[in-house]
Amino acid sequence: MKPSMRKTATTAVLSYGPGTLKFGNTALRPVDNTATRSDTRTHVVVELYDTERSYVDSLQILVMKYLQPLKSPENAGLVDGALVDEIFYQVPAILSHHEVFLEELRRKLEQWDTKQTVGDVFLEVFTRQPLIETYTSFINNWKSAKEAIKATCHAKPAFARFLDAMAREHKGKLALDHLLIMPVQRIPRYELLMQRLLKHTDPSHPDHQILLDALREVHDLAVKINCTERESLELEQQQQTLKEIEGLIEGLINLVTADRSFLRHDLVTMASGQGTKKERVIFLFSDLLIITSIKRRTGTIRKPSTYASLTRLVAWVDLIGFALNCPGSVTSLLEANKYKLLMRIPLDDLEVVKAKDENLRRMLREMEHLAEDVATLTQVSELVSTLHCPHSHLEESVREMLSALNKQLQDRQTSDSQLSYLELTVNTQNGIENISIVFTKPEKRTIWEESFNEAKQKLALSTDRRPCPEFISPLPIRKTRAGLQFTCAAPTLGLNAYNMRDVWVCNSDGYVGQVCVLSLQPEPTVVSCNGVCNARILCVASIPAGVTRSPQDCAPGQVPLTNSKTGISISVEDTDKSGGNIQLDSSSSSEDDDDDGESVGPVSSVMEDEQKRVRSVSDSLASDAASEDADNLQPTMWLGTEDGCIHVYNCSDNIRIKKNKVKIQHGSSVHCIIYLDNRVFVSLANGDITVYVRDHSGWNTTDPYIVSVGTAATPVTRMLPIAGRLWCSCHNAIKILNTSSLQVETRWGKGRINASECPSNISRGGTKGCPDNLSHGGTRVNPEVGR
Repeated sequence: MKPSMRKTATTAVLSYGPGTLKFGNTALRPVDNTATRSDTRTHVVVELYDTERSYVDSLQILVMKYLQPLKSPENAGLVDGALVDEIFYQVPAILSHHEVFLEELRRKLEQWDTKQTVGDVFLEVFTRQPLIETYTSFINNWKSAKEAIKATCHAKPAFARFLDAMAREHKGKLALDHLLIMPVQRIPRYELLMQRLLKHTDPSHPDHQILLDALREVHDLAVKINCTERESLELEQQQQTLKEIEGLIEGLINLVTADRSFLRHDLVTMASGQGTKKERVIFLFSDLLIITSIKRRTGTIRKPSTYASLTRLVAWVDLIGFALNCPGSVTSLLEANKYKLLMRIPLDDLEVVKAKDENLRRMLREMEHLAEDVATLTQVSELVSTLHCPHSHLEESVREMLSALNKQLQDRQTSDSQLSYLELTVNTQNGIENISIVFTKPEKRTIWEESFNEAKQKLALSTDRRPCPEFISPLPIRKTRAGLQFTCAAPTLGLNAYNMRDVWVCNSDGYVGQVCVLSLQPEPTVVSCNGVCNARILCVASIPAGVTRSPQDCAPGQVPLTNSKTGISISVEDTDKSGGNIQLDSSSSSEDDDDDGESVGPVSSVMEDEQKRVRSVSDSLASDAASEDADNLQPTMWLGTEDGCIHVYNCSDNIRIKKNKVKIQHGSSVHCIIYLDNRVFVSLANGDITVYVRDHSGWNTTDPYIVSVGTAATPVTRMLPIAGRLWCSCHNAIKILNTSSLQVETRWGKGRINASECPSNISRGGTKGCPDNLSHGGTRVNPEVGR
């Protein structure tokens, strides 16, 4: 039988005959081991070429049989063009890269001989950064593409029929899903083929070292793609876990975000009203702490010991990483009980209070020493057992000592309840509040604190890598006169008819100040736009409704705790006159399925409760006085102007028909307004900070405190509340004001500030370390002023 070879413009086919191998213009006769190795090497190269040609054919089918027809005008109604781009994202780019690679392989094979190299083609193609980025982007989008295909097939039967018709036309009857997964599988197959090729390439061959380098590059690319695929899978599992937890906790919304992950949950005891203590469950996330009540579900029996064992199991599962592979394992354990949201606190606003009690530190040291002694005696016991001489007495002595130390350690862990106690501080608009938590065991408290600190550290390090907010669309704002420009904006604290907060946007041209009220429901719209003063508006701030005490001088009663970042409000009852601890007044009976006393109201509900209390006290007063008191308990908006005025409006006021509630005149321009600790701090252009406090009738605007922080040449232009202190920016200097003593505690002079000079763990609004320019955390509003 004669050997034969058929050549076309794009292919080279190899045929065999007895005893000979003919390829291109070269005839090889395998007569020794070297020739046999060369023969096998040639076979691997031909297999590489054939598989690459098949891969390119599949990519061409995706583009020519699917992408282009679906994007054509005659199929415009079949599926949206943007959805087609999402499904076939990066497929045309991958095709162009591999068409080049296939052409290079063809040229090598046309000129094939025993010294021909192939590794240089791999190095040329697979070290290109565009190819690496293309594959990475495709892998990241692959899951979304699969979900889009599935959803579109259910929503549009015509699209499903189109896919079925294309699958029947394919020579291998492969459906779209099988074709789309090929780029995911292709790179690892390159690595296997190159390993076979290297195995049959003699070390003295010119291609050997090149293949080693090329194999290293392809391996790195395969690892990167594998990691990308694993991260995509882990992200999908994290999102599913968050959805399940959100469904289990009543009152919890907006938990699922791309950069949030669930870490752990623990059963704890927290102080409640009337001096009682109740069981709570704390859920720790990568950027959030959630505190809930716990009840048994109807028809189930829940015992604290059973639940504690389940939480221990979950902690063990987290340690070995099993929960990541089985995301439903955590939620399946939680389903036996019922949970209701009590508090939702960002980790940025939480800090662990380090114990200052010397007795507690002594007990911790003693427990550490006992644990070290137990570990040492365990090693000694193992060494004693290896002795060849008689050692029964020594072994017994070591055993008795080890048993005694283990008993001491166990007794300390069970009897020292202080070791299970943890205190947290919460940075709120009303100042620093405390939360006291008691864990079931000291080990639980230690593990939780380590997880908390690790999450805080990762959150601080990942702040700069968070994606910027997505731009949706511009919102034109009509002008009342030409030349108006945006100056500042702030959301209100009161809720509108849609149970949402409005946004006040201020515009000025140097002569007139205009306020536009934006409503976010049902979609962002301009509700009103009116001039309010004859000066430029420099700043605006939302001020909460009045409370009956300050954090420094608190009396028992209801306290509205409002978190500045999440907008979540919790009705809190403080029965401890000696401290400012947060005590959640919420029933959590394990015998009932009743939800009385569990509700967590918004700001408006807390405000209404406070208004009812005020009205009950002032029933004997005149109706106008009662109305005035209720009016003083509404949240307000303070607008600072260039001519030194502060205009105060109620958040619910219609500024089109109602004038300002209060007008406060200063001698200098108002640069910044900040609310902190039930007081309002106003920075002026002359360097002073004016502090307004409340009295029985509302804000005392006639007799404020005045603190000189800057000068007329270096006024306080920005203020930022951090951990109960007020950071003040005076041009290129920063001064820290103690809001209790109204004294400047720390100041940094001119020049660049070194990070080593800053207090540790300074973080607010996504900033860690010492800021060169202070800015407020939260949402930045940048509306477009329409003509």
